[in-house]
Amino acid sequence: MFGGSGGSGTSGSGTSGSAGSTGLGGDFFSTTGSGGSSASGTTSTSASGGGLAPPTTTAACAGKIYTCGNLLDDDKDGLVDSQDPDCLGPCDDTEDGLNPELPGAKGGECKLDCFWDNGNGAGNDDCYWDHRCDKLEVPPNYPPEGPGCAYDPTTQPKPGLSCEAAFTAQSTTCLSFCKPLVPNGCDCFGCCELPAGGGKFAWLGAFDSNGIGSCKLDTLGDPAKCPPCTPVQGCQNECGHFELCVGKTQLPLDCVPGEKNNPQGCSSDLQPCGLANQSPCPNGSYCITGCCVPVPQ
Repeated sequence: MFGGSGGSGTSGSGTSGSAGSTGLGGDFFSTTGSGGSSASGTTSTSASGGGLAPPTTTAACAGKIYTCGNLLDDDKDGLVDSQDPDCLGPCDDTEDGLNPELPGAKGGECKLDCFWDNGNGAGNDDCYWDHRCDKLEVPPNYPPEGPGCAYDPTTQPKPGLSCEAAFTAQSTTCLSFCKPLVPNGCDCFGCCELPAGGGKFAWLGAFDSNGIGSCKLDTLGDPAKCPPCTPVQGCQNECGHFELCVGKTQLPLDCVPGEKNNPQGCSSDLQPCGLANQSPCPNGSYCITGCCVPVPQ
């Protein structure tokens, strides 16, 4: 789960508030806002800055500190690391786009492993997918990766593993290592439902001609920058009604009663995060769409 960004004050139905105030209004329990201005139907639960408490410790990804775990506001938008909706975990090296842009992340064409760690190759996570298995890889645009990965149902993501088998189920190792890092609304391979709940999926791993990640929250409607993809059901973390997700920073009010300390529904072993009055994640974990998830070792 991921926390959202926000501003200051409480906005409900026609109400503006002072920094740090909290309230319920309209149809949503929200982590977004803009300086206390009112907007019918949403409520801001944050103080100045992000919709969650700012992190207090750095967050490493397999022993390395990247942009989204360095306790700095690298893109100067007033949001630090997990506060920033562009930060999708500790293994993310940019605060201004949805592509993690990790060193060497491009890897080999078509073949994919866990998108959410810093390894290039399936050796440590045992996750296997190949864009040549994606039925969307057809003319004229061959999304998500281009004509070099044209759809071929005979492709084997790894020797002996068919497209159908990889699509249906990933290994226990993959699910135990990678899936906890997958934000709500995404699969293990960077295919995410955007906008959340819209039924359309985009691959976050696309790069432009300059080798810079092209998919951003403000380019979701451009299939050239956020190319369509088919989520791999065998390793998918769907965006639930009561969950914060990539691109979804509001919770519906019907999830709040009786669950005020944990409206996100985090499992009992995970601390909730990302809403007003919820504590920062402890050292060794990261706020991923609303729950403090252990960082990859």
